[in-house]
Amino acid sequence: MFARFARAQDAASRVVVVAILGGVLLAAWSAWFFLARVGLYEVSRSARLEVATAPYDVDSPVAARLLHSALVLDRQVQQGEILVELDAEAFRLERAGEESRLATLGPQIEALREELTSEEQAMRGEGRASAAQVNEARARLRASNAVAEQKEAERAKIQSLHEKRLVATLDRDRLQAEVQRQNAETEAARVQVGRVGNEGAVKVSERKALIAGLQADVARLQSERADAESKVRILDQKIELHLIRAPIAGRIGNMVNLRAGAMLAERTRLCTIVPTGGLRAVAFFDPATAAGRVRTGQSARLRMFGFPWTKYGMLLADVDRVGNEPKDGLIRVELVLRSPQRTNIPLQHGLPGSAEVEVERVSPFALVLDAAGRFLMSVPGNAGSVPPTPAAISDK
Repeated sequence: MFARFARAQDAASRVVVVAILGGVLLAAWSAWFFLARVGLYEVSRSARLEVATAPYDVDSPVAARLLHSALVLDRQVQQGEILVELDAEAFRLERAGEESRLATLGPQIEALREELTSEEQAMRGEGRASAAQVNEARARLRASNAVAEQKEAERAKIQSLHEKRLVATLDRDRLQAEVQRQNAETEAARVQVGRVGNEGAVKVSERKALIAGLQADVARLQSERADAESKVRILDQKIELHLIRAPIAGRIGNMVNLRAGAMLAERTRLCTIVPTGGLRAVAFFDPATAAGRVRTGQSARLRMFGFPWTKYGMLLADVDRVGNEPKDGLIRVELVLRSPQRTNIPLQHGLPGSAEVEVERVSPFALVLDAAGRFLMSVPGNAGSVPPTPAAISDK
């Protein structure tokens, strides 16, 4: 009897203990279900690691025949290094012709300039000589005028004496003839002054015309030289276009297989140079779930394909920039990798993966309500309440 009572008491105690433990667990679970906060993540459609500076695509600027290619996949190149050389022999020959033309134009211009200098000096000398001749002719005219005046005074006196019959008629006539001859000499001296001045002006004009012709020749040759120099510069640019150089320093991440002698079309993609520098992550999200929810400063984590996160772990990052205009139906999000990070994943440009961005922290109860709401919206009878997809919007 006593044994059965003891066993009944033990069973009742165990029930009470189990009930108490169950109540405590239920209370703890309820507290966790309503009060705890868990992270809610948005998962990207795709993601990849990229260098902070965008890769640079190198295209052929002209259509030409390939002479030499130094493109080797994953080779380190320096800025300005020649990657591809195209055939530019025709432009080099044309440039050599223009250089020869320049070599002949220079001496011709110098010779004309020396001749022009000589003609200018000769013109100045003739001007001075003409001025001296005019002054000499004017001096002779003044001397002739003085003699003429003197002869005229003597004639007047002889005429007066002749009227008084003190001088013979022959002497008067002789003096009259001398006066006329002197007047003629004076007039000749006056004409000489004009002739000397005109001759000097004609010579100066001829010199000026010759100098003007030389100046025109110099200007023409200078114009030809400038034209040749301009053509040389243009040809240098065309030749330089046939030497395709590395625009930036980095590694060749992608290239086309080229052989010497192949014809390249204009804008043919030759290679892609990946610059050296820090890495960033770029992820692409569905606008319907990420727009307005993924924001700058949110924490994120990256799972890299080919490196299971259970073995290699995940990369930690923070949202740096968020695009607001979808492209190809996806929103671009740029993430900054946290530093330092302990990982065995070889971080390099182009490594693919997926990104998970923590958009908010909510209670499990809110997660259940959100899941229930999504389920109800996915029921066929409630399809009208499902927000239209971007494709449906574009179709309408």
